[in-house]
Amino acid sequence: MRAYQRFKRCIGQGNLWLYVVSILNRRGPLHGYAIIQELRRLGFNVSSVYGYVLLKRMVADGVLVEVEEGGKKLYAPSERAVENFKKALEELQTLLRQLS
Repeated sequence: MRAYQRFKRCIGQGNLWLYVVSILNRRGPLHGYAIIQELRRLGFNVSSVYGYVLLKRMVADGVLVEVEEGGKKLYAPSERAVENFKKALEELQTLLRQLS
Protein backbone atom coordinates (compact mmCIF):
# COMPACT_ATOMS: atom_id res chain seq x y z
CA MET A 1 0.00 0.00 0.00
CA ARG A 2 1.46 3.34 -1.06
CA ALA A 3 0.13 5.25 1.92
CA TYR A 4 1.97 2.96 4.32
CA GLN A 5 5.20 3.24 2.30
CA ARG A 6 4.94 7.07 2.41
CA PHE A 7 4.37 6.87 6.16
CA LYS A 8 7.48 4.70 6.65
CA ARG A 9 9.59 7.02 4.49
CA CYS A 10 8.35 10.11 6.32
CA ILE A 11 8.70 8.77 9.86
CA GLY A 12 12.02 7.08 9.10
CA GLN A 13 14.31 8.32 6.36
CA GLY A 14 12.53 11.69 6.26
CA ASN A 15 13.34 12.33 9.90
CA LEU A 16 16.79 10.86 10.41
CA TRP A 17 17.65 13.84 12.60
CA LEU A 18 15.38 12.39 15.30
CA TYR A 19 17.30 9.12 15.27
CA VAL A 20 20.70 10.85 15.25
CA VAL A 21 19.78 13.11 18.17
CA SER A 22 18.36 10.12 20.05
CA ILE A 23 21.58 8.14 19.51
CA LEU A 24 23.71 11.06 20.69
CA ASN A 25 21.46 11.72 23.71
CA ARG A 26 21.98 8.11 24.83
CA ARG A 27 25.64 7.63 23.92
CA GLY A 28 27.15 11.12 24.04
CA PRO A 29 29.30 12.68 21.30
CA LEU A 30 30.34 10.20 18.61
CA HIS A 31 32.47 9.99 15.49
CA GLY A 32 30.61 10.11 12.20
CA TYR A 33 31.34 6.47 11.47
CA ALA A 34 29.81 5.37 14.80
CA ILE A 35 26.64 7.36 14.08
CA ILE A 36 26.34 5.79 10.63
CA GLN A 37 26.82 2.32 12.15
CA GLU A 38 24.07 3.01 14.70
CA LEU A 39 21.70 4.14 11.93
CA ARG A 40 22.45 0.93 10.05
CA ARG A 41 21.82 -1.08 13.21
CA LEU A 42 18.40 0.58 13.41
CA GLY A 43 17.64 -0.68 9.90
CA PHE A 44 18.47 2.34 7.76
CA ASN A 45 20.36 1.62 4.56
CA VAL A 46 22.80 4.53 4.91
CA SER A 47 25.93 4.52 2.77
CA SER A 48 29.08 6.03 4.24
CA VAL A 49 29.01 8.87 1.71
CA TYR A 50 25.37 9.69 2.38
CA GLY A 51 25.95 9.41 6.13
CA TYR A 52 28.72 12.01 6.11
CA VAL A 53 26.72 14.29 3.80
CA LEU A 54 23.80 13.96 6.22
CA LEU A 55 25.99 14.85 9.20
CA LYS A 56 27.46 17.89 7.41
CA ARG A 57 23.95 19.05 6.48
CA MET A 58 22.84 18.61 10.08
CA VAL A 59 25.78 20.77 11.22
CA ALA A 60 24.86 23.43 8.64
CA ASP A 61 21.22 23.32 9.80
CA GLY A 62 22.24 23.76 13.44
CA VAL A 63 21.10 20.30 14.53
CA LEU A 64 24.62 19.08 15.33
CA VAL A 65 27.79 20.75 16.53
CA GLU A 66 31.28 19.47 15.86
CA VAL A 67 33.45 19.04 18.95
CA GLU A 68 37.14 18.18 19.17
CA GLU A 69 38.23 15.46 21.54
CA GLY A 70 41.74 14.09 21.52
CA GLY A 71 42.37 15.70 18.15
CA LYS A 72 39.38 13.92 16.60
CA LYS A 73 36.07 15.36 15.42
CA LEU A 74 32.94 14.21 17.19
CA TYR A 75 29.33 15.20 16.71
CA ALA A 76 26.95 16.27 19.46
CA PRO A 77 23.39 17.62 19.33
CA SER A 78 22.99 21.38 19.66
CA GLU A 79 20.91 22.75 22.52
CA ARG A 80 18.24 23.81 20.04
CA ALA A 81 18.16 20.29 18.58
CA VAL A 82 17.65 18.76 22.03
CA GLU A 83 14.75 21.17 22.67
CA ASN A 84 13.19 20.40 19.27
CA PHE A 85 13.72 16.67 19.83
CA LYS A 86 11.71 16.87 23.06
CA LYS A 87 8.95 18.80 21.27
CA ALA A 88 8.90 16.22 18.46
CA LEU A 89 8.56 13.39 20.99
CA GLU A 90 5.63 15.19 22.63
CA GLU A 91 3.97 15.64 19.23
CA LEU A 92 4.48 11.96 18.41
CA GLN A 93 2.96 10.97 21.75
CA THR A 94 -0.01 13.24 21.05
CA LEU A 95 -0.40 11.68 17.62
CA LEU A 96 -0.36 8.18 19.12
CA ARG A 97 -3.02 9.16 21.65
CA GLN A 98 -5.19 10.66 18.90
CA LEU A 99 -4.86 7.59 16.70
CA SER A 100 -5.43 5.02 19.46
